[in-house]
Amino acid sequence: MLWRYDGRETPSHRETVLPNGKFQVMINLASGRGTVCGVRSHHSVIDTATIPAIIGIVFRPGGARGFFDAPADDFLNRIVPLEDLWGAPATQLRDRLLEVGTVEHQFRILESALLSAAQRAGEPRISLHPAIAYALGELRRAPHIQSVIDLASESGLSRRRFSQLFSEQVGTTPKLYCRLLRFLEIVRRTNAGGPVDWVDVALAGGYFDQAHMAHEFQEFSGLSPGRYLAAARPHRYHVRTA
Repeated sequence: MLWRYDGRETPSHRETVLPNGKFQVMINLASGRGTVCGVRSHHSVIDTATIPAIIGIVFRPGGARGFFDAPADDFLNRIVPLEDLWGAPATQLRDRLLEVGTVEHQFRILESALLSAAQRAGEPRISLHPAIAYALGELRRAPHIQSVIDLASESGLSRRRFSQLFSEQVGTTPKLYCRLLRFLEIVRRTNAGGPVDWVDVALAGGYFDQAHMAHEFQEFSGLSPGRYLAAARPHRYHVRTA
């Protein structure tokens, strides 16, 4: 997915940004600085008054591996300058984006840059391993799955080899990825509207009980489920905290 935020002056306040399980590229349209943001397993805090115009790319799970030399798990909880990874093409991309004004044109430039990066990488690295593609499909179907042992067995790989491939292509271990999916399912259910029965939400999300869910929620978001529910939320993954 390609996206753009136009930036605007807003009263200064702080927002807690929840991990969303995505691998992203973001380019600051004020400075031209590009960054690669790996999958995050913890929250961050931003000051909304300092956010400039930004354009970005959100990759499907496993979709970023083919565009960078390093395996995806090298970027876990890291932000890396795009120029360190793409070199001169990143500088050229920045300059081209700053030269044009329309969103549609900028998206076309981004798409062209991705196609060029894919051609440099070649087909073998672009393609997901069939076992990982299968596992991701099963996890989309049942995000509350408790164990990855069955997924590894069904893939025909050893558990060790499966975990290695999954980490390299998706950006996190299978176990952590499953935990993130369960957390994101709780966030989705909480934002569905109406009263929230935390016991029902916890069990439907694949947790052992409410206490297990609350502990995981706190670890990923830095907030208790109740505080998250009561806070102003400009977006399901953004919580106004000050």
